[in-house]
Amino acid sequence: MASEFLQFGGALVLFLSILIGSYWFVYAPTRRGKDNEGNRG
Repeated sequence: MASEFLQFGGALVLFLSILIGSYWFVYAPTRRGKDNEGNRG
């Protein structure tokens, strides 16, 4: 039972890290380059 919970928690953390990582990868450069060059909205 504990191993199932650990497996679920690991998958959840992995999924969230990928989601947040991809979101940051798209959002951070956009917010950073908005002051210098407004090429992305």
